[in-house]
Amino acid sequence: MFELLYAGFAVAGGLLAGVPIALHMLRRTPAVRMPFSVVRFLTPTLPKTTKRSTIEHWPLMLLRILAVILIALAFARPFQRVTIAKATESGTADRVALLIDASASMRRDGLREAVIAEIQKVVAELNEEDTLSLAVFSENARTLLSSSEWKQTEPASRAALIERVTNAYEPDWLATNTATAMLEAADEVAREQGTAGPEGERRVVLITDFQEGSDLDAVRSGTWPDSVKLDLRIVQPTASGNAGLSLAEDGRTGRIRVRVTNSGDATMTSYSLSIFDIAGNPIGKPITAEVGGGQRKTITMPEVTEGQPLIAGVEILNDAHPFDNVVDLPLEEVGVVQIAHAGPIDPNNADTMRYYLQRVLDGNETSPVEMVDLVGVDGIALPVPDNVRLAIATDTVSEGLITSLNGLLDRGGIVMIALKSTDMATSLKSLMPENTGIEEASVTDYAMLGQLDFSNSLLTPFADARFADFSSIRFWHFRKLTLDPNQAQAVRVLAKFDSGAPAILESSRPSGGRLFILTAGWHPEDSQWALSTRFPPMIHRLVQLANPRKSGHLLFEAGQRISPADLSGSEKWTLTAPDGTVQTPSTLAAKASTSQPINLSAESSAETTTPGDSTKATEASPASAASDSQMISLSTPGRWTLTGETAEGPKSVSLLVTVAASESRTEPFPAGQLQALGMSSDVATVKTAEAEQPSAAETAQLDSTELESQQKFWRWFLLAGLILLAIESIVAATIERRRRLIES
Repeated sequence: MFELLYAGFAVAGGLLAGVPIALHMLRRTPAVRMPFSVVRFLTPTLPKTTKRSTIEHWPLMLLRILAVILIALAFARPFQRVTIAKATESGTADRVALLIDASASMRRDGLREAVIAEIQKVVAELNEEDTLSLAVFSENARTLLSSSEWKQTEPASRAALIERVTNAYEPDWLATNTATAMLEAADEVAREQGTAGPEGERRVVLITDFQEGSDLDAVRSGTWPDSVKLDLRIVQPTASGNAGLSLAEDGRTGRIRVRVTNSGDATMTSYSLSIFDIAGNPIGKPITAEVGGGQRKTITMPEVTEGQPLIAGVEILNDAHPFDNVVDLPLEEVGVVQIAHAGPIDPNNADTMRYYLQRVLDGNETSPVEMVDLVGVDGIALPVPDNVRLAIATDTVSEGLITSLNGLLDRGGIVMIALKSTDMATSLKSLMPENTGIEEASVTDYAMLGQLDFSNSLLTPFADARFADFSSIRFWHFRKLTLDPNQAQAVRVLAKFDSGAPAILESSRPSGGRLFILTAGWHPEDSQWALSTRFPPMIHRLVQLANPRKSGHLLFEAGQRISPADLSGSEKWTLTAPDGTVQTPSTLAAKASTSQPINLSAESSAETTTPGDSTKATEASPASAASDSQMISLSTPGRWTLTGETAEGPKSVSLLVTVAASESRTEPFPAGQLQALGMSSDVATVKTAEAEQPSAAETAQLDSTELESQQKFWRWFLLAGLILLAIESIVAATIERRRRLIES
């Protein structure tokens, strides 16, 4: 039985079918007048017309009626209400990679349900010969269902695979690195052989909230495979808008501040902030914060009066999405860390190393750092202050300052020198190991870092194989240092160039002082070092090594990795998670021996990367693997407590972990954002999945349209109508010729 998609055309066709009948029933007046001489003198009279009671040409009329009806049915788009299976020829088998956002912003109400609905839609569109893989991503991607597992599973059992994946899907607390996940999925689909037919499509289906806090920068610089299409499906929460909290510590005044960020699509502008004590009990009345959409406001916490409990945290009470509404606050004051700098003092000269060093230190909101210049405007050198534990030299140093730097090393401090020339190296030769040869290296085109020792504490943050690759950093010039073989025990080469020349060296003093030597500077004339994502973590690590905390707090974003032994300064440490889970060196070693991922969160088993770092290494050295086994991911927000036994006594540090501030920017990107970043509209298509399901009538209409588009019976009706019109023309012409022959 046929149904009609547009029944109005069928009704109109039925009415038009009566026109040929009416035309055939009308009486025609004679077309030709024949005069006769015998009636010339008679008075002319008009002929009397009568209604025709018979139809002369039945076949011609029926042809015309049937042609009108068939053409009208073609426009009415008939179809049969049956299930039409998708073609399963091997030539049209598709390769589909399903990529699902699992970052912190996906914890908003309604998004999990919307994601599962989109997964089911994608699976319903597949045929038995299509190949599917499924991965989730936040800061990095992890596979939940591989293409090989899909192909090895019987078609009848694949529904169980999808059910397993949807049940396991749970967003984590990490930031969103969308671009890297997209490019990796596209490369995987493009490389796979035998997963798509010769006429099949290769697609990446990206299901995400597409929020403005996600990282899309790599799309502009990356290369998208021409053979792969992107199907972007944007899911929406049940309520728009979001307010988030982050800690904005002010080390100079000692006051604790929090920053309220309101998303650009927010309809609410007035929020209530509740402060609570260490037991979670509210303190005083809530604080009102007026924050417009797309704006942020910093609020200073009230001072604690005598007899009042300490303020342990702040919470937004009236936000629709609570995933980023709580921050834990430090329970003690932390002063400003000072580091000394010997070199040019102009902070705005982009040709100097100080310019980039200043920006790295200014960007560190978690631990306030202040730079002290050892060389004044008049060129007079000042000694290193007694409270300074780290000094960085970026230019030629006077003899008097050499003595002061030696004193810092003798006090157990750290000195780093970045050699910008052989003259600078000569001025600092008394700090270096004895009998060290110095010359300008000959570089053809550029040099790269090739061998790095990730077991050293300076390079430990880069031990993870995903960002252990430094080959993208190019060096135009460097100084070649030749070490005395007798000094091999006192000097450790931490990194080498691809030529084998030392790039980073460490020399230790008996007092515990450490000297790091970089044979190239990070200014533009020497290298791209300061422009890479490896430079800020290295400087922060250097500050951390020089100023270990015996008490106090450190700030982290969810997903960052730490080395408990380095932070606590002890091999005997205990790390307590916000949920009370305890980790020790013994449990860490047990998990490492069984190759289990080190993660204290029950909600995510993903290893994480440094925020903003999208480089992935292809191979890790044994030293890298050993160092990685000593790292722990701070995978959930809250107050983590690290304690350790040191020679000076017990050491305790609070690790305050918050959701990345970028995840609070939940307003969606414009639909054309990918095109603005350089992707062609022919490659990337965008669909928005509404939070509300379509009505039954809309669903039925969509089903009917899909069935009709697959069957396309209208083409046959239209063809039949046109054939009948051609036959009608031939019959009408034949009748007309016969009539003329009779009349003549």
